[in-house]
Amino acid sequence: MDNEITNIYQLFRKFPWSNLLDINETDQSIKIVASQVYILKKENEFLKLEFYDLDETRGDPIKRDGYVSLLVHKDLDILKFINFWANDEKSTYGYNFLNKDFGVFKKIFNGISVVKISENYEKDLQKREKNLLIKKNKFFEIKKAVEDINYKANSTRSSLVTYLVNQSKFDFLNQRTQRTTSSLKGDFDFLIHRFNLTTKKEKGDYTRFLDSNDLNSLSSLFDGMIRKKVFDEEFLRKLDEYFIKEKLEDIVKKGKNIINLKSDNVKSQDAKDLIKDLFGKEIGQLETVWQKYFEQYLLYLFFSYKKIVPKVQLKDLDNLDKDYPDFIGVNHYDGIDIIEIKTHLKNVLVWDKSHKNFAFSSEMSKAIIQTINYMDALSDNKIKKTKDKKDLLSYLNIDENLYRPRGVIIISSKDKICKSQNKLTSDQKTRLNKDFTKLRNSIHNIQIFTFDEILSITERYVENINTAI
Repeated sequence: MDNEITNIYQLFRKFPWSNLLDINETDQSIKIVASQVYILKKENEFLKLEFYDLDETRGDPIKRDGYVSLLVHKDLDILKFINFWANDEKSTYGYNFLNKDFGVFKKIFNGISVVKISENYEKDLQKREKNLLIKKNKFFEIKKAVEDINYKANSTRSSLVTYLVNQSKFDFLNQRTQRTTSSLKGDFDFLIHRFNLTTKKEKGDYTRFLDSNDLNSLSSLFDGMIRKKVFDEEFLRKLDEYFIKEKLEDIVKKGKNIINLKSDNVKSQDAKDLIKDLFGKEIGQLETVWQKYFEQYLLYLFFSYKKIVPKVQLKDLDNLDKDYPDFIGVNHYDGIDIIEIKTHLKNVLVWDKSHKNFAFSSEMSKAIIQTINYMDALSDNKIKKTKDKKDLLSYLNIDENLYRPRGVIIISSKDKICKSQNKLTSDQKTRLNKDFTKLRNSIHNIQIFTFDEILSITERYVENINTAI
């Protein structure tokens, strides 16, 4: 034990500022004049190292709150432990025995006044009131963690200073400095952990800590990381599904709001407010409202299409109000669909009293004939503008599919399939869906959907999306 004490004194004599030390082996003390004192003592099977301040007037040692005594068992090499306590460099404000690593150690184990190191404890680490009992290997594990904390903290501070200095060079001297990534692995974890606390419940809880530069930088960072697939595939899949779900839910909500319009007249204040909220401008006809809606969202509602082309003009059309279909859809198999949009208020069926069944309404029959005429015109290559044909062909791998189109008609809603639907008898209501299915399945190469069905298909898809990130 005496040799160990002598070794400790020799250690302190090697410090650059050892000339300022008063080393008294007889009193077992080391002190800096008018500053601090280390006092070494034998205590049972331990060597005890205590820390004191000197009284400025009398020069007596004074125990301060926060100073921690170190006790190392005689079987251990105390020099390996004392190095963690002793600072071997001159500090900014004088000569301080207690180094920065020890300061972090005290923050981790707040409230302790004694650290005892021995291999005779049952557990690697125990905290008993103000005493910390540690085995050797656990002590050095903690020591390594503390050193890493200080290294990362100093590096982060240095990076921040460099960044802000370079910003000031540009602000004051218009001098640009080549930008480099000087952050360490793990730096983000600190920022994100402190920022992403569970106390944040609303958007404002985030934005009050972020200015426009923060938001722009974060947007640019995440956009680049997503595009370059920095995140793992499972996270990217969930992220895709999250935004797809958000988008589709919004599209369905907007579609349902239009279905809630009970009249073709879109001049009422409620209708005008809704349309302006949806499209940012007034629209004069309900059919045009639906056409505008599908122009924006058809690719989200029909996943089979890779391209939607609106208003391709056709020629030599007899007795048609307009010379173009609402949309031509190009599906992923290079098929072509003529898509006609009516309104959710149009009736599809009428009750045929003589045959005791339902038949297509005049609106539905006109829509079918109109769609067939468009399909025939396209099959006969009656596209008015050469540019429109070139555009369509550019989306196809097989040119001949341009001449084999199918038809899609979107019309009516569940409450408007038949005129005066609420007055139907129970037998007629039972027959309604059956006849509707039979009639629309009987038409070759044309599919008929109601607006409700289109939105319901999308809703079911949304329900199957798992967005837990």
